[in-house]
Amino acid sequence: MAAHLFCRRLVRVSAALFAATGAGAAPAPDSPVLFPPIVVTTSSAGHDAFTMPHATTLVMEDALRDRQARTLPSALEELPGIMVQKTGTAQGSPYLRGFTGFRTLLLVDGIRLNNSVFRDGPNQYWGTVEPLGLERLEVVKGPGAVAHGSDAVGGTVNAVTRTLAPDGPPGAFAGRFLHRFASADESHVGRIDAATRLNGSTTAQIGLAAKRFGDLRSGDGVQPYTGYDERGGEAKLAWSRAPGEGLTFLWQNFAQEDAWRTHTTVHGSSWQGTRPGSDRRRSLDQHRRLQALQYRAAPRAGGLDRWHLSLSRQEQSEDQLRIRADGRREESGFRVGTLGALAQASSPAAAGHWTYGGDFFRDRVNSHATRYLADGTLLQREIQGPVAGRATYDLAGLYLERHLRGPGGMHLVAGGRMSQASADARDVRDPRSGRAIQLREKWRSAVGAARAVLPLREDGRRNLFAGISQAFRAPNLSDLTRFDIAEGGQIETPAPGLAPEHATAFEAGWRVRERTWSAEVALFHTDLQRQIIRTPTGARVDGLAEVTKRNSGAGYCHGVEVAGSLQPAAPWTLWAHATWMRGALDYFPSADAMRLERGPMSRVMPPTVHAGARWRAPDGRAWLAISTTAAARQNRLAPADRLDRERIPPDGTPGYHVVSLRAGWRPRPSLVFNAALENVTNAAYRNHGSGVNEPGRGVVVTTELGF
Repeated sequence: MAAHLFCRRLVRVSAALFAATGAGAAPAPDSPVLFPPIVVTTSSAGHDAFTMPHATTLVMEDALRDRQARTLPSALEELPGIMVQKTGTAQGSPYLRGFTGFRTLLLVDGIRLNNSVFRDGPNQYWGTVEPLGLERLEVVKGPGAVAHGSDAVGGTVNAVTRTLAPDGPPGAFAGRFLHRFASADESHVGRIDAATRLNGSTTAQIGLAAKRFGDLRSGDGVQPYTGYDERGGEAKLAWSRAPGEGLTFLWQNFAQEDAWRTHTTVHGSSWQGTRPGSDRRRSLDQHRRLQALQYRAAPRAGGLDRWHLSLSRQEQSEDQLRIRADGRREESGFRVGTLGALAQASSPAAAGHWTYGGDFFRDRVNSHATRYLADGTLLQREIQGPVAGRATYDLAGLYLERHLRGPGGMHLVAGGRMSQASADARDVRDPRSGRAIQLREKWRSAVGAARAVLPLREDGRRNLFAGISQAFRAPNLSDLTRFDIAEGGQIETPAPGLAPEHATAFEAGWRVRERTWSAEVALFHTDLQRQIIRTPTGARVDGLAEVTKRNSGAGYCHGVEVAGSLQPAAPWTLWAHATWMRGALDYFPSADAMRLERGPMSRVMPPTVHAGARWRAPDGRAWLAISTTAAARQNRLAPADRLDRERIPPDGTPGYHVVSLRAGWRPRPSLVFNAALENVTNAAYRNHGSGVNEPGRGVVVTTELGF
């Protein structure tokens, strides 16, 4: 009933906004218009965001600073169609149009962060990218498999790193210092960036960050063991001979230490019927290192109008310490080293151009798990850790796209990709015999997409967009070889013989961009085939109920996103956006392999509205904003959600309404102050599926000094 009333109010608010402006609302309080004039690079050829043939959102550097987000997932929280689940304060995972984890794809300067050990459902790996070192986030919702291959089902986010370019002759220097304080978790974040011009075409820069987060105070009290530490560094050497052409070397290093999954321990908070876990401790350390060499060029010979080459090496590791209720200690983890290469190019053609390319990524995986008795005596060294040891995983693909200008200014994009994935794992523990087995699998997939944008007026200020696109996700090592704890105190065991997942998405929408207002409406429907899900076996392993992976039947996720902004007077911007979505999936409710039952899709975001107003001083040196978020109760729970009593209340996650105030002041060009009073009413709430509540009333203050 509450959800029904909420939806009726949502419709009335949206209708009133359209009646007043002909529009909806903006993506965030940080942008005066919905479509800033910026190029989107998650496809190999850049486009104005307004002319993209699918829903696209951009989060620029100023918005990242004004939002004062503590993590990259948090920077996406107020965008249409996105919900950020937080297993812990350090472990956030965005849901893009109903999908998260290994069904969404994160790129860093176009390089895949996803690897073959990414877990099902929400995971913490997006949090290993530092938001304060970014120039922008490019969010493309819906399948992106043609350009990027496996995993791009719910959407793709490209995190574009910041490049400092000091003005002046060789030896010129520029830099900045930033400090962020938040009272809700007594946290301090410090970052320093410095850059110098080595010669007329070469610059070098370095950035260092250190963070300390205390225990989080929510609206109903302090949540113990939610603090952790982070540190990171990055360096970039950039050479440019002409606009659009250059060679860049990027190095990144990130470390996160002692980040607890508190909800699984006795220290977890009981809220609205949730119950804490039984472990005494469950904490994780995360590390990520990236080295990349990239070359972009726009030559005038050879039939190419642009091309891009990239070589990368990325290492990601996870180490977990778990102390059970009886005092037994388990140390486990993995190391993944990924070598990557990609090439992209574009060539002119009649009434448009061709875009094409290929990529190859190889993971080398090692894992470990050791068990000790309560007195410290070694009990057992396991054959594998959370995933198989001594394993490799290859992912390769070729793609081709045709961009065509049609009558009336129509822009058509059609393309396809051929992909191959293979896994070779030597150290896999058989759940029945306990012995080591080997696993070798190989899959091929072909996907296509066709999208179009049709201008409705000659001035190009209004358009329609629509398309159909396919996506796939090849089973990864986590699907095939995982031997680790799952939701509801179950244990997941290896599952050889899986087939790739496939999805077909349909999208249609309308956009307008006028001088004082802008709007977008997007409707989407995604059909799922052979989704890989956890399924009970009826057996018990290590004293826990066993689940394993299977390809299920069909499913879907569909919804509508309404967004827009209005500037009724020069200093003011009003914005709002609303999202409604629903999904369902066929599940195996028991060990009976012959019977499928349809139920709600796991952790679909509830109907949600974000809205606010922003005032900016005529000289642009100060701004004030008020924003509000309202979400309905989510009680459409999947079978796994009902078992997850440590995170999801038995009657579903309650709805909430939160108000925040923000302000900024730039007394001089090199000095910026930002402040916020978040959760003004001190509401006790959590995002659906999260293991911790959101911060209570608190102050966030950021100071940025350029030099």
